[in-house]
Amino acid sequence: MFNLSGTKQLKLQDGSCITYELIKKYRRTISLKITPKGLIVNAPILMTNYKIHQLLQKKSKWIQKKLLLTIQNEEPFKIGNGEIFKIFNKQILIILKIGVNNIYIKNDQCFISFKNLSDKPKLKKFFIAWVKKYALEYFSKRVEDLCNKNNLKVQATLISNAKTRWGTCNSRREVRLNWRLIQAPKYVIDYVICHELSHLKFMNHSSDFWQQVQLLFPNYKEAELYLKENGFRLYRID
Repeated sequence: MFNLSGTKQLKLQDGSCITYELIKKYRRTISLKITPKGLIVNAPILMTNYKIHQLLQKKSKWIQKKLLLTIQNEEPFKIGNGEIFKIFNKQILIILKIGVNNIYIKNDQCFISFKNLSDKPKLKKFFIAWVKKYALEYFSKRVEDLCNKNNLKVQATLISNAKTRWGTCNSRREVRLNWRLIQAPKYVIDYVICHELSHLKFMNHSSDFWQQVQLLFPNYKEAELYLKENGFRLYRID
């Protein structure tokens, strides 16, 4: 008669999804628990999924921030000779040398010259600044290309450092994209851009909005699945 447990999905207002394990029991209140495997929701057996989702929507920011902690079992990114990071989902090998501060990529290798290689905090700050600049240049070009293709126009493409969103679009027609997306496959980046460009016509997440997303990016569910399964890993570069 009742669905006592199962894996569920909650689509948030920004278009992202939270996957959680629902366990219904004979209890009076609902409880949320963040585990290394994700969110577990224990709910009264008679509580409707609609009411559960209402509560999860209200707690979504807290849930997302706590879920970020689940990447602690991932090896944190280290700036060092022979370390690996990703650009467009491709592994890039870091090669360090002492010299004038400079970074460039060639043949899936990232050559970093830095005056003081022993100062790891400054070296990493220099590297992250370069990644953000690289991301902005690529994002700006893709926004321009996709706007031209779909007869759309934005006022500016900017970098976001958000912890819970991959992108935003405001009434000033400014698109902000999370710089960490530069690690994802190109089709995922295009999806996030198309998602935000769809807000130029619909500043909500109505059915009309999602029809617009599908018009701009027909396979958007594949990209959503990638972000759902791999999105938190993109934060290990912090």
